Amino acid sequence: MKWTGILTIVSIMALQPCSAGFWDPVPLDSTPKTPAPPARLDYKLSFKDPFYYNGSIPFWKASDNVIKSDDFLRLAPSVPNTRGWVWSERPNPYPEWEAELVFRVTGTQIHGGRGLAFWYTKDSMEDGPVFGSKDKWDGLSIWLDSANPKTHTPTTMVLLNDGTVAMASGGVDPTKHMLGSCSINYRNTPGPAFLRVTYKDKTLTVSIDSLGNGQDFRLCLQKSGIKLPTDYYFGVSAASHSPADDHDVISFELKQLNPPAKTQTLKRPMEDAKIKQGEEFKEIDKEQKKQMKSAAEGDEVKGETTATLAAIFDTQRRTMENLVLVQMQIEALGAPTPEMLIKGQVPPKDTTESLKDSKNNVDNSAVL
Repeated sequence: MKWTGILTIVSIMALQPCSAGFWDPVPLDSTPKTPAPPARLDYKLSFKDPFYYNGSIPFWKASDNVIKSDDFLRLAPSVPNTRGWVWSERPNPYPEWEAELVFRVTGTQIHGGRGLAFWYTKDSMEDGPVFGSKDKWDGLSIWLDSANPKTHTPTTMVLLNDGTVAMASGGVDPTKHMLGSCSINYRNTPGPAFLRVTYKDKTLTVSIDSLGNGQDFRLCLQKSGIKLPTDYYFGVSAASHSPADDHDVISFELKQLNPPAKTQTLKRPMEDAKIKQGEEFKEIDKEQKKQMKSAAEGDEVKGETTATLAAIFDTQRRTMENLVLVQMQIEALGAPTPEMLIKGQVPPKDTTESLKDSKNNVDNSAVL
């Protein structure tokens, strides 16, 4: 009896319903996560494979020394003192955005050969000493420095400039002007590396994924109170020193964060005509309503007339088919064809003989 009671209690407990589902394990991390903001890709501020249309990248421009491959853009090859860039031809109209750069830096030496830079600046498409782009820029720059002279390891630095500070001059230490930095190795990784830059609620967030194929981003920097205006340009540049690396860009995607919902307002009758005439559309007057009613009634009359004509045509066609069939039957009984009668090739027969032949044909038909 003792064991029977224990088994009964265990059975009742096993049959109790579970709110999370039958044998649904409790997640280890039950902390609610903030959902990602909705985003909309802007294809005109993005590029990826296939890059080219008529030999160029739509809405983007690359410097002349960029090597354009089928599946990547080599901004700076493993040749000392080379550099290149790619810039968007259109400014960014979105106050909140997220950019994702997929790149690859490879080399045969122990230390890196300079690196790449992500740009969001007022000016664009200018060569210069800062990773292949101009100094004294106005805006945001993120340096992916694979040849940091202090640490000799790949370093990511985030800097803002108002267009007055010459970061490339020998008397300026860029580290004193940066918002922050991190050391995440992106050089000679098994796959491409990912740089994600997010600007939302005046907060700048920089993350890097070097090993997770875009699925395992690590936070590099997050800074609030940052003001980045619209109508600036996105760009990527690279430079190689000695020893030199290959600096490849695989894709660049720009998304608008929190885009407004798409709305479509149906236009009222005759509104397009009024707008085309340069008049303000208010409401349809009585005369216009009368014209619309007459047009609708006219369409109905046209429809009925078309149906009637179609019925008449079908009846006539069937009548012609029956007449042709009767003519063929008469000719089968020995009657001359209409062509023979017109040409006068058949002499008239005796009336008595004709009547006799007709009687014989009728008798034969009766027997059949």
